[in-house]
Amino acid sequence: MSQISFREFYLENILTFLWRQWSALGVAGGARAAENWVIDPEALLIFSLQITRYEPRLFDEILDWLVINGKWIDIHRLRGILRRKDENTQRLISAIAYYLSKEAKSYQRKWSVLGTLRKLDSDVQSEMLFQTKQGKPYPKSAVDSKESRVKGVESRESRGSAIFRDYGFLRKSFSLRKMSKPVSVIARTNIRFLLRALFGIGSRSECILYLLTNEAGHPAEVANAIGISVRGAQDTLIELANSGMVFTRVKGKRLMEYWLPQERWWEFLFGMSFEEIKTPVWLDWISLFTALMNVWQVLNEVKEIESDYMRSSKLRKSMETISFEFKNSQLVLPPIPGKDVSPARYEEEFQNFIKRVIGVGSRGSLGSLGNQGSQ
Repeated sequence: MSQISFREFYLENILTFLWRQWSALGVAGGARAAENWVIDPEALLIFSLQITRYEPRLFDEILDWLVINGKWIDIHRLRGILRRKDENTQRLISAIAYYLSKEAKSYQRKWSVLGTLRKLDSDVQSEMLFQTKQGKPYPKSAVDSKESRVKGVESRESRGSAIFRDYGFLRKSFSLRKMSKPVSVIARTNIRFLLRALFGIGSRSECILYLLTNEAGHPAEVANAIGISVRGAQDTLIELANSGMVFTRVKGKRLMEYWLPQERWWEFLFGMSFEEIKTPVWLDWISLFTALMNVWQVLNEVKEIESDYMRSSKLRKSMETISFEFKNSQLVLPPIPGKDVSPARYEEEFQNFIKRVIGVGSRGSLGSLGNQGSQ
């Protein structure tokens, strides 16, 4: 498969996957599917808003969902994950936060601080918010027509586009459909939301979730997996242990790790016997989405490279970083192309590896991440 064809194949599969994820959270317009993993709304939000610049309809449906369900987002955790992202992504999330502070009146204070972090600097070139799937600016012009303005009074639709413009992203006036539904907190994949409803938004519910879906964890391990500071995770785990419902044990010579009786907790949360509960799989979505984004970035970089050798060299070098993030995600992975693969075959092996990642069907993997067949 040519690099251009594979890039389109990859994008279509990722977008199909994102539609499924957001539909499970209450977004209208996508096909719902029974997933077997815990959804991570903060990691999903950041990755989605990067990729859905190629799918404007889903981008706006996510905004619609945030107006209804923004109360569930952990802003502190969102900011922690954002610190690892590039300036462009930080600015985009800030634009959305500021938009939400105006649209979702009850969440104004929640989003307003994040919305002031990355306003457009004078030396930053504005860009079109959306692109075609081939990577061209869409639409060609984001200037609103005269018909969209009423006697010089700014409409609600144009006010939204003006907010994005202040952050360096150009788009035409828009209005949300307001068809998103509240998150179903009783769905197993949405257990994060159930725990936030019970224990509040923050490190307490995140630590409990990790211990519910992993055998045990020490503070640094838990902190890295859920995207908070080690000190924050440690303090929270100590407090939870004081409740008598979370326990400690020594691993090795000195390492203290925390655990909880999972069967009792799951039965309490879902009101049925443990044998009846299909417990969802934990994935490190922060690492996984980072890996998937790195794949997308390298596909955009190599599509213009004519030399087969140079493309293979670029893909091989990128795989060092990508494979590290994939391994951290706890996703069940196919064999990673190694140093023994010749330059002449590496491009094909890279594509085969990614196809298996987004299509492998074993427990703990992404399963059929998208429904696009290979060419």
